[in-house]
Amino acid sequence: MKSHEPTSSQEVQLSTTHIFNLPPELLLLLLQHLHNIEDFMNLSSTCRQFRSVGLSTSGSTILRLAAASSRTFFRPDPHFLITATVRQVSDWALLNLQNRETLREAMREGVYSLLALCIEKAQLTMDDIRRLHASRFSLIIPVSDMIDRCAGAGPTWNHIPEFWHGNESIPTTVYIEPTRSLFQLVIYGELFASSMRAFIEPISKLPWFDHDFRMDYIIYCIPDALCHNYGLHGFQKTMMPIGPYADQPKGNGLMLENCRDQVALHYLLRCDTWKDAWERVLGAIGPHFEEEWRQSMWRSAVQLQGLEGLEMLRPGGLEKWRPRLEAMRSSIERLQDADKPKAFETPKRDAPIISECPGMTREIALAMYEADICWGLDHTIPLIQALTQSSEFS
Repeated sequence: MKSHEPTSSQEVQLSTTHIFNLPPELLLLLLQHLHNIEDFMNLSSTCRQFRSVGLSTSGSTILRLAAASSRTFFRPDPHFLITATVRQVSDWALLNLQNRETLREAMREGVYSLLALCIEKAQLTMDDIRRLHASRFSLIIPVSDMIDRCAGAGPTWNHIPEFWHGNESIPTTVYIEPTRSLFQLVIYGELFASSMRAFIEPISKLPWFDHDFRMDYIIYCIPDALCHNYGLHGFQKTMMPIGPYADQPKGNGLMLENCRDQVALHYLLRCDTWKDAWERVLGAIGPHFEEEWRQSMWRSAVQLQGLEGLEMLRPGGLEKWRPRLEAMRSSIERLQDADKPKAFETPKRDAPIISECPGMTREIALAMYEADICWGLDHTIPLIQALTQSSEFS
């Protein structure tokens, strides 16, 4: 009977066989079978060869691995990774009508569906991840704290002299998750900055997302129980029982009965402290336009600069943006009356008027309009206790 023990030549061959004898393309395939970004980082740190392979890994693979760690390293989930990639998806969607409808369908299914589309269509590099995490300390945390002081109770409001008489913005508070609200604002900017550019530079004839498309983002990716309950009858837009509004106890991981995200943004965007911060940016670039439509476009354009645009609110951050903002303002100043964006009025009396060009403040106000009317609230009064559970107040 023959022995199956290896010969000496086979032993030599086995002893010299090593994973790095595999061709690079096979090593890259190996990285695609990792579970998450932590595995990727650990493997890349083992030796020089795997570090080199990691540097060659595609952006789509890195994004998929990052998404698998979203709830650990990229919070708030899924907004953080959507912010990082959704501008790529926006540019892709504007290429043709079919892509646009794919993005619309994803938004209508909620934020997790939007993230799934980002994973499918966008890419992310390790340099992007490092930059994003650096921005958490330089931008995200400071501006989130600012939002908390604008709309939430904040840690020291009761120590501010004459707080209840207006010395600190509006002397009321509303339940808000500051970081999530910040990312909802930033994602709107990342999605629709290119649409604003189409109106600032009409000669370029760039494609853009219309107001109905933008309302789909607000309704379904910024879910709110009041928007669900009262709908948008004044805008003749039907609320569909899909995504976060599906007839289930939970919609895309959010308990709808506890969801007041549109209320929070409606309050924040009309808060004096928030508005004044942006008005200081505008004033540092140039005087107000006499025509309201130009000033409104200018104000919206500045606030639509995405995550990096938050630098304008930080000490010393405006100078980096000054050349770009001056060019933007000059373009708006050169617009002719014929370039004025079309305004849309709803059949309802006193309902907010929205424009063809992006403007989140009025679009959020429109989403909240029916709730305002049903609660008998004036539009100059923040949506406060009547719109939130009393236990949510500090």
